[in-house]
Amino acid sequence: MAYYFLSSSHLEDNIWFKDDEDYATGMNYFAIASHRTGVKVMVFVLMSNHVHFMLMCPDGEIAISFYTLFKNLYSRHMHRKYGTRRFLRDNKIDCQLILPSDEHLEKVIAYILMNPVAANICLYPNGYRWGCGNCFFSDVRQKGKAVKAMSIRRLKCILHTELPLGTKWEIGDDGFILPESFVRKDLVERIFRTPRRMYVFLRNSSKARLVLESQPALLPSFRDQSIQAVALDIASSLFRKDSLEELSETQMERLVFETKRRCSADIGQLARVLSLPPEKIAEILSRI
Repeated sequence: MAYYFLSSSHLEDNIWFKDDEDYATGMNYFAIASHRTGVKVMVFVLMSNHVHFMLMCPDGEIAISFYTLFKNLYSRHMHRKYGTRRFLRDNKIDCQLILPSDEHLEKVIAYILMNPVAANICLYPNGYRWGCGNCFFSDVRQKGKAVKAMSIRRLKCILHTELPLGTKWEIGDDGFILPESFVRKDLVERIFRTPRRMYVFLRNSSKARLVLESQPALLPSFRDQSIQAVALDIASSLFRKDSLEELSETQMERLVFETKRRCSADIGQLARVLSLPPEKIAEILSRI
């Protein structure tokens, strides 16, 4: 068995997860894909426009097949909910073999867990819902309902699939498979050995340095989903439009100005949320 670090391409003009239901669906499909392909999940995080995984499996081809299944399942969800076709068809995945030497494995795990902290979404990895930061060295465990105690019909309604499920999984009140059910926390804790040693790696990861070395004003202050809600509110209040697609070019430019002013979002975040090319956002903001 070997360790593989999977990192998807970042979407520049769109976001993967538009609301909590999308995140929950992504979590479920991630767990289902891991069970179907037989990979062991070490660490993961779902960010608004990309995902990271650390897996343990025999070879890279199995790791890639895991991501392909996950991507296909989630793309179908996007088609059902938003009518989006081939949403992630061209999204690439970088798969790296990680050797457990010179503490490289610990550094990569810390890098993954610190993603939401670097994005200024939370103060610590365990404060982010859509990852597994709260799984390690903790006696606090979320409570859920066992999959084996639920009917097939109920499970299909929640998970939107008939693929095989893990019999030891639990589903929380928010409708997603709890990370504690499938993340191999025992393997990760064995690698770090103590909570203090894990904290040292988290504190000194490249993502942590990004937070320490950056000016706070340069970091996004709000999650992508929060800014998207602000943009929709602006479209409704200023232009009486129910969606961004209904805006004219002039109205969209005004929307960019107002969203930037209210949320202090950077160009990359505005591009993702408003589904515009970054260069277009830059051109609009250059007129301020």
